[in-house]
Amino acid sequence: MMKYNALSLAIIGLFGSVMAYADDTSDDESVDLGAVVVTVKKDGQTATGFTANQKASDTSVAKSVLQQRSSTLGNALAGELGVHSNPFGGGASAPVVRGQEGVRVKILNNNLAVADMSNVSPDHAVAVDTLLASRVELVRGASTLMHANASPAGVINVIDGRVPSDMPDGVTAETLLRFNTGSDEKLATASVTVPIDSKMVLRAEVLHRDANPYNVPAIKFDETLLNHLPDSQNNTKVGTIGLSYIGQKGYFGIAHSHRRENYGLVGHNHKFDDCAAHIQDADKARLGWGRHYLTIYPHLMDDKDMIDSLHFHCPSDLTSDPEHSHEHVYGHKHDLSHAGPTLTMKSASTTIQGELNQPFSWLDKVHLNLGASDYKHIEMDEGKTYFSGRREMFGRGEPVYFGNDAYLGKLSFHHQAGDRFGLIWGVDYQRNRTHALTPSIKEKSDNRRSLVDNTQKSLGAFVLTSTKLGDVTLETGYRYEDTKIPVRYDLNEIDHTLKSFGRRIRQEYPDLTPYKNHAQSYAVTTLWDISPKLRLDTTYSHNERIPSPMELYYHGKHLATNSFMFGNKNLSKEKSDNLEFGATFKGEQWSVKGSVYGNNFDNFIHPENLYKLGNLAMRRYTQSKAKIRGAELEIGYQISPNYKVAVFGDKVRGRLYGFEPIFVGNIYGKPELVGYEDPEDCGWSRTHPDYEEECAIYKRPIIGQETIARPDRHAPRLSPDRIGFRVNGEHGNVSSSLEYTHVRGQKRTSQSVASKYDSECPYHDAGRDKLCPIYIQEDATAGYNLLNVGLDYRKSFGRLDTTWSIRANNLLNEKIYVHNSFLPFVPQQGRNYGLSINLKY
Repeated sequence: MMKYNALSLAIIGLFGSVMAYADDTSDDESVDLGAVVVTVKKDGQTATGFTANQKASDTSVAKSVLQQRSSTLGNALAGELGVHSNPFGGGASAPVVRGQEGVRVKILNNNLAVADMSNVSPDHAVAVDTLLASRVELVRGASTLMHANASPAGVINVIDGRVPSDMPDGVTAETLLRFNTGSDEKLATASVTVPIDSKMVLRAEVLHRDANPYNVPAIKFDETLLNHLPDSQNNTKVGTIGLSYIGQKGYFGIAHSHRRENYGLVGHNHKFDDCAAHIQDADKARLGWGRHYLTIYPHLMDDKDMIDSLHFHCPSDLTSDPEHSHEHVYGHKHDLSHAGPTLTMKSASTTIQGELNQPFSWLDKVHLNLGASDYKHIEMDEGKTYFSGRREMFGRGEPVYFGNDAYLGKLSFHHQAGDRFGLIWGVDYQRNRTHALTPSIKEKSDNRRSLVDNTQKSLGAFVLTSTKLGDVTLETGYRYEDTKIPVRYDLNEIDHTLKSFGRRIRQEYPDLTPYKNHAQSYAVTTLWDISPKLRLDTTYSHNERIPSPMELYYHGKHLATNSFMFGNKNLSKEKSDNLEFGATFKGEQWSVKGSVYGNNFDNFIHPENLYKLGNLAMRRYTQSKAKIRGAELEIGYQISPNYKVAVFGDKVRGRLYGFEPIFVGNIYGKPELVGYEDPEDCGWSRTHPDYEEECAIYKRPIIGQETIARPDRHAPRLSPDRIGFRVNGEHGNVSSSLEYTHVRGQKRTSQSVASKYDSECPYHDAGRDKLCPIYIQEDATAGYNLLNVGLDYRKSFGRLDTTWSIRANNLLNEKIYVHNSFLPFVPQQGRNYGLSINLKY
C-alpha cells in the first residue's frame, strides 16, 4: 500500500511539474485552447483506444436518453442490443451482456474500475450513476484490453464530468426534476460548472432519489393479492465536487464524491435465516491428522474435506414449502405485516485525472487516472414470523457487513504517426481489500466470515496499435496481468483452535500461501471500409481471467440466491477464444448494424448445484467447458424528414459441457481365490484335507466404477430472444418515440445433476448406502410484450434551455418476469408514467 501511494505521489508530482512547464510557455488564452479542449473532451475518458475504429457492436448511450431511463445500471441499458438486466427489486440491477455478467463484464467510471460489491451478490447495487453521466459506452474488441483481461462480452464505461477537462465560457448549470407514478419516484439532479479564474474550474453535482415500493399488475402472497412489490423501496443521495486546472496543453483535476443508499431486499425467505449447511468435516482426518482450522477459516476447504452426505440443519421443515411459482412467489408463507431486510450503503471516492497533450514531438498525449474509494454496506433484518407446518416461528437474520477499500491507477501514453499508425501503451494497478462478516455469536463460526478478509492486488500492462492500409484498418491489443490475493489471517486464533482440538487428535497446520496467478490476453480487429457507407469488422480475441475472491473464498449464506455458496480455492484461470463478425451501413435513408459472435471457454467458472432441499440450494464454484453463440441486428429506415423507423432483435445461446461424473462407488466382480491364511491364524494344518476349504482367502476384484453422469446442459439464466420496432419523430421543438418489444419465453432451461444419500437407494453388496442422483431443474419464464411511448418538448428562454418530457412505460401493463434475474417469479414494474423537466443554463 505504501509503495503504491509513493508511486502515485511521484506520478502526480511529475505530471504536475510538466503541466506547469507546458503552461509557462505562454500565458495567452488563444483560440487554439478551444480546439484542444474539444479533442480532450471527446477522447479523454472514452474506453475506446482509437475513436475512429468503431465496430458494429460498439454502443454509446447519450445523456438525454439516460435521463429518461432507470436509475440502476442494468435496467438503464437493458434496451440496447445484446444487453439484458439482472434486476433485484427497486435497488439494484446489473447488466447482462451477451449472456455474461459479473466479473466477465468490466464496469468503469471514467476509465477506472468501479469499486463496490456488486459482483458478490445480485442484491448489491452497482455504485455508478447513469443519471449524472454524460454518456455510457459499451466497447468491444482490442480496446477492452486497456481495462481488463476478461471482457470478451464488452466493457461498460460510465462517463461523467466530475473532473472538468475544459474551460467553459461562463457559469453552466443543469437540473433534472422527475416524477414517476410507478413508485411515486421523486428524483432531482443538479450540476454546476464555475470558472474561478482563467485556469481554474469548479464542478459540483448532486442527486437525490426517493421511491416507494413499485407497482405491479398483480402479485399473490398466499390469499392476499397486491398491486405493489413489498420491500422494493429505494432512497439514494449522491454529492460530488471537483476542481481542475486547465492549461494550454491539457488539464489536471481532482474530485471527491459521497454516495448513500438505502433500499429494500425483496424475496427474502426467513425460514432460511437459522439454517446451516453441512458440507465439510474438520474431523475427517487425513493420515491421522485433523484439520480443525476449517472451523474458523472454512474457505480453506478442498475436495477431500467435503462430506458425502450433504445436508442442512434447519429448525423448520423446508420440504413442506411449495416450489417457486407465480402463485407462490417467495416459496413460503410471507408475513406482510413486517418490513423485510434492507441494505444501507455508504461510499466515498476520490478521483484524480490529468491529460497532457504534445509534451514531446514524438508523444501526442499522456493520460493519468487515479482513484481511491471506501465502500461499505450493511444488510439489516428486523425479522418476521413464518410457519413451519402449523407452528408459527420467528426468523431474523444477523447483520452482515460488506466492505471494499480500493486504490486504482492507470497511466497511458498515446502516439500518432499521421492518420495511418497509432500506438497506445500503459500500465494500471488495482488493489481491492474486500470482506463480508457476520459478527455474531448466534452464527456458527464457519458462517461468520462468508467472505474472508482479503486483498486482491493486480498489476497490468497493455499495448494497442492501429494501422491503416488503404481501406483496411488493423487494430491489435495485448494485455498482461499479474494478480496476488493474500488473506488476512489471525494466527493466534489458528494456534488456539488447533491447540484446543489437538487434545484428542493431532492437528494439521494450514497452508496459508496466497493465491497467485497471471493472465495474458490478445485481440486482433480488422475493419474494411468497402465504401464511405459500408464497413465490415472482424475481431478475434484470446482472453484469460483469474478467479475472483468471491469464486475462491466465499463460504456461507447467500440468501439473495436462496442458497449457501462455497468457493473453491483450487480454481485455475479461465480461458476463452472469441470471434465476432460485424457490419455497419449508413445510407441516406437506410441504416443497418449487426453482429454475430461466438465464445468458447475452457475452465469456465460457475456455481454448480451440489444439493437442494425444498427451495434452498447448496452450490460450489466449479469449472467446465462452455460455449456461447449469439446474433444482434438493427435495421433503420428514414421514411420522411420527420420520421424514422427501425426493427431490431437479438438472441443468445449457451451450453455447459465437459463435466466430470459423480463418483458413486466401485463395482465388484465375483469372488476370486487370492491365497490361503497361515495355519496358525485359521487353526487348520496345511496337511488337513479341509485346510484349503477352511483357510481360503477370496476377494472381489474391482471391475469398474459406478458413477452418476452429468450431461451437457443449457447455461442457466440465459437471456431470452427479443424482437421489436421503434418509431422516432421530429417536428421542430417536439420529438416523439414509440418502442414495442416482444420478449419470448425462455424454455431453454438448465438441468443440473447433484447427488445425495438416500435410504431408498439400493445397497451395495458391501452393505453401504450409495448416492442417488438429484435433478435440479431451472424454472422457465413466460414471454411478454413491452410498449413504451415518449414525448419531448424543447423551448429556450435566452440562455436557458428547457426540455419537458412525458413517458408512458409498459403501457400494456404486462406481467414481466426477467429470466436473467435470481428472482424470476418476482414481477417487474407495471404500467407507469413519468414526467420530467430538464433545465440547462
